[in-house]
Amino acid sequence: MTLQHLDLAMTPSMYQALTKLDFSSQRDVNRTLSQIDKDLPSLHLHKLQGVPFVSFGISSGALRVICKREGNLLILLHVDQHDAAYAWARRHKVVQIGRYVRLLPQADPDAADAPPTLPENAWDAPQGPLAAIPLKHFRRFHIEEAAAAFLRTVPNEQTLVELLVCFKDPQAEALMGLATDPEDLQRLELAFHDALRALEDAAQPPPPPPPLAQALQDRANAAEFFIPGNDALLQSLLKPDFDLWRVFLHPTQRRLVEADFKGAAKVTGGPGTGKTVLALHRVRYLVERTFPDDPRPVLLTVFSRVLAAELQRNLALLCEDRPDLLQRVHVRTLTRAAQDVLDSLHRPSAFLDAAAVDAAWEDALHLDALGFGRAFYEAERDQVVARLGAWTEPAYLTAPREARDKRLDRLKKRQVWRVLAAFEDALRRAGGGDTHALARDATDLLTTGAVASPYAAVVCDEVQDTSAADLRLLAALTRDPATGLTRPNALLLVGDPYQSLYRRPVALARCGVEVRGRAHILKRNYRTTEGIRRAAIQAVLGVTFDPEEDDAQSASTFDGYTSLRPGPPPTTHAFPTPEAEADWIALQARDPAPGPLLVLTRTQSWRDALADRLRTRGLTPRVLESRDLMSNDDGLVLCTLHRSKGLEAPRVLIAGAHQLPQPWPGAHAKVDKSVWERQEKCLLYVGMTRARDWCAVSSVTAPNT
Repeated sequence: MTLQHLDLAMTPSMYQALTKLDFSSQRDVNRTLSQIDKDLPSLHLHKLQGVPFVSFGISSGALRVICKREGNLLILLHVDQHDAAYAWARRHKVVQIGRYVRLLPQADPDAADAPPTLPENAWDAPQGPLAAIPLKHFRRFHIEEAAAAFLRTVPNEQTLVELLVCFKDPQAEALMGLATDPEDLQRLELAFHDALRALEDAAQPPPPPPPLAQALQDRANAAEFFIPGNDALLQSLLKPDFDLWRVFLHPTQRRLVEADFKGAAKVTGGPGTGKTVLALHRVRYLVERTFPDDPRPVLLTVFSRVLAAELQRNLALLCEDRPDLLQRVHVRTLTRAAQDVLDSLHRPSAFLDAAAVDAAWEDALHLDALGFGRAFYEAERDQVVARLGAWTEPAYLTAPREARDKRLDRLKKRQVWRVLAAFEDALRRAGGGDTHALARDATDLLTTGAVASPYAAVVCDEVQDTSAADLRLLAALTRDPATGLTRPNALLLVGDPYQSLYRRPVALARCGVEVRGRAHILKRNYRTTEGIRRAAIQAVLGVTFDPEEDDAQSASTFDGYTSLRPGPPPTTHAFPTPEAEADWIALQARDPAPGPLLVLTRTQSWRDALADRLRTRGLTPRVLESRDLMSNDDGLVLCTLHRSKGLEAPRVLIAGAHQLPQPWPGAHAKVDKSVWERQEKCLLYVGMTRARDWCAVSSVTAPNT
């Protein structure tokens, strides 16, 4: 048949097949698809015998693209050489259950019986899609307890779909909804009862499922199918280095991206659940759909410059088809955002370097009549003054100090305040402040009405490492002056409490951010294998949160948290000397596996010494410093566990693990012992979850040899 116009729908399976072709073949496929989209050629679609697919050839003639046609919509499923492409078509099918559409493998009817395979080991088998659903939720859809117990044992979505084709339509669609987006329970229940009423109405036949082309555009299929809709976006999609996260969002993620929040909202989840991807898509949605006519930009912010640079890079990729949107987004660190507010009124805004801060403490400590020393005052300022917003003497004198070990009576608190106040005065005389001071001063300008918020909305990533002073700044930037409440859709916080490495978590409500009823948890890990995920969770068992913290109940972060891919846990290796460890790491680095090998250490000294050892073995490791960005072209990369935040790699090796945990430095620490010990546990959790496919942990029994 010859067609003059076709809309194209893309699938992850098409991308995966395309990436396996050589460069010349990829170019030919992309050229043909571009011409189809522009209605340039006359395309001949060949209907395949025995399967509900069609195909067309690429200009070279040897390649065939396997498609599903629905009216003028052409769903691109696979591309390969002629015979291999047709064999793939016989082994796959498209199944629709209500509004849910899935591409599934099936047995090839022409193939010989496959040999039996061994069952997956218990430690690497992910939980099934309904395993974490409470039994009471099944009862809402008229599923008896015995049937629900069986459904919870279904190992994967493919098996579930095959099973649900035997259920009545309302129940099948509801169960797919529970498996796909269980937080959307209220909408699922309403749809289920509407469908039941239609079935019970003998005078009116039940509505048929939506046409396939319509169902594909439903959020329920966002992770499986994508319809570009415009030529610019299609051209972006066809680039060989295209990242699937830019268009294929899980329905849970898509729902939160497009949600209409009545105030501030928070999204948490374990590593690899797509929190940052969601944040990026939310920023684009806010600019493009929610606030298209607001002249103010949207702020995308995070606590560190290197993470801000990574967000900027990924946002540019996401908006490649609409570069004009980038002009309406400001990517800033929280400190830079505070400086912008201060600069608008020409207030002192310099971010003082370490030397200036040292000088300010030296001035202030002349008043240290108690002899507590600098470390105490730094921790007191961070854990009490900044945490509670007690920036005046009366506020400090009445502030509770549960987080601090040393007890102070009122007289001693007055003496402590003299030192803290002198430090703040010294910062002002130097023309600026540190992160706490700049955030405080900017917040004061916003809350008093001296300056209006320059942002239509704010999205903050890695919120678990955001200070209380910065949280108050975020609240002030998004507050409605008329009501004193956060404006609708104006603030989204994204993070994982177990990845907190720099700050003691704080109650959001205490900082003016109220997320009750608008807190959501992502459960699907797309990055790591199930074995690695389980090992990482073991590393933070026993981590507790203060009762006042928002994350005090964050054990629920792991309820139903599962990886989509099976795989083994990290391997552990002990070596007698640092040289023996380096020999083994060099062997791993020479493995031809694709992608970089990321080696993480607890300390910079072990990182640098290991880099020297690897160089003597003929390798050229790249050492990531605090502001360096990692590239997929890197081969062997070394950095500290702290620096690994925001990174991921196919293979991750945690070296020198005998240095974990580091003992609490005592009175010289800027944080209390409980905070230190929590962060040390979280370091191993963060390090393991940088890995996609393989992880190892090595230690040295005689490190000084």
